[in-house]
Amino acid sequence: MKIFLLFFTTIIMNCSAQQGKYDLILKKLDKNHQFKLDSGEFMLETELEYTMKLDSLMKVIYNDLIVVKKTNVKNIEIEQNKWIKQFDIQIKNIWKPLNESMNEIGFISNDEKMFVYNKKSELIRIRILELINKFNK
Repeated sequence: MKIFLLFFTTIIMNCSAQQGKYDLILKKLDKNHQFKLDSGEFMLETELEYTMKLDSLMKVIYNDLIVVKKTNVKNIEIEQNKWIKQFDIQIKNIWKPLNESMNEIGFISNDEKMFVYNKKSELIRIRILELINKFNK
């Protein structure tokens, strides 16, 4: 019984530590992103970079979650695949009017591209928070 309690406590502490680690990484990314936006320079590149970093972080968290939650792997995989499909649909719907505008006027403004990357990063950030919360469930 003592071994079980020790094992269970270790797992809980590991999950909490990972959750805390990812919270800190996310806060640091957010802070750096806002700092770069506040400079007013290379804002489109800043949005694109932030989106790519969030996407990478989400993949790392997902892979670590799979390792930690061995008993629930199938459900986590199904949920992530469902999220990816919904995400792809949402992003295609955001790009659709911009692509139509591209066909009419020949270009998409940087502001409109920034909007797309910002929306994409918002969706990924929400998913990251969902995945982080799964460490303690």
